[in-house]
Amino acid sequence: MFFLLSSHTSVVPHTLSRRRVLQTLGATATASGLIGTVSGRGRSSTARFSAFNVRDLTTEQVQTTGDEQATAAARVIQEVRPDVLVVNELTNNLQEGTATDRPNVDAFVDNYLSVPQREGLQGIDYPYTLQPDSNTGVLPETDYDFNKDGTAGERPGDAYGFGFYPGQYAFAILSRYPIERDGIRSFQEFNWADMPDSRIPLAGDDDVQTEPSDAMYLTEDEADVYRLSSKTHIDVPVEIDGTTVHGLFAHPTPPVFDGVNNFNGRWNADEIRFFADYVAGAEYIYDDSGVAGGLDDDASYVLLGDMNAGPEADRPLDPATTYLLENDDFDTRRLPTSPGGAQRGNPEATATFGGGSQVDWVLPSPELSLRASSVVWPGSDASKRGLGEDVRTASDHRLVWADVATR
Repeated sequence: MFFLLSSHTSVVPHTLSRRRVLQTLGATATASGLIGTVSGRGRSSTARFSAFNVRDLTTEQVQTTGDEQATAAARVIQEVRPDVLVVNELTNNLQEGTATDRPNVDAFVDNYLSVPQREGLQGIDYPYTLQPDSNTGVLPETDYDFNKDGTAGERPGDAYGFGFYPGQYAFAILSRYPIERDGIRSFQEFNWADMPDSRIPLAGDDDVQTEPSDAMYLTEDEADVYRLSSKTHIDVPVEIDGTTVHGLFAHPTPPVFDGVNNFNGRWNADEIRFFADYVAGAEYIYDDSGVAGGLDDDASYVLLGDMNAGPEADRPLDPATTYLLENDDFDTRRLPTSPGGAQRGNPEATATFGGGSQVDWVLPSPELSLRASSVVWPGSDASKRGLGEDVRTASDHRLVWADVATR
């Protein structure tokens, strides 16, 4: 397990907790718009949390200036000005093996985010950054044919997470508040089989097929080493004006590109379930340092990232509904909306593929107060500043944010 920290089935049941009691006290005053209201931003205890999938932003793009996609992504971020931000699909160049004098997350800050990208915008300096290792493109020490194509030990299909090289599709965390380094817990190496009642499609199970050729499954030997996280799951505590808020970051595998066993759909569902169990204090969980157990019952947290899941009827497992929307451990009373999504018939949409999907999430724990939230998907009348073009150039996803009052 390695990360770079720069100073530049059912959820486990809860007993009655401080979190549940305080849920009724967390005032919600959400307003939506192109960028949204900044209600509460003047309060020192209110922080803006944001998730943005930038669609495979590479080392070559961020280590130099002038890249069109990186510039557009920075413009969108500078419009919103998050305090805590996760950038999904930013290559981890340290894993990739590319020789540079700084990690990609810091290069993105130095070359793009700290430099005004449009007249009237200001640069943002993120003094605290984190570049966790990702399972994408990482092969086990022993060769396995995970994707059952007849050849073992070849990327991308036989890696722990789909990637043509180590660190592809990784994510980075950027914060204007101090990261509590000693409190970070990563779960990159957690074994899928160690989740009770996991959905692993295991050869020999009655509902698992080993034919035809697109029937993905795991043998018992493969299940002994197969990791749950397709990238990583990580808990990063941030100190916001004397209050610790745990940022919970993940990017589960897409529940598509599948065969008869719904391998990726099952995998995605259990990746999402992991953090639902974690905030419920599940005892089966262990981190990469060997420390067991879930999150403390009185902890505050925000779940951020591209979960590759929304409440969609064509997803038979529908983990977003089970583990997020219908889970009292997350505040889902008001979800971010967007003018552009509304014009397309889905105001909660956060991605353009498939006509728009609610796959990117920023969900606080219920005792935190949600002050405002939005999805940066401009409507047809909101392109005067060029933002409509920027969001299309930056990604096939849309940035999602929420203002959360910590006390």
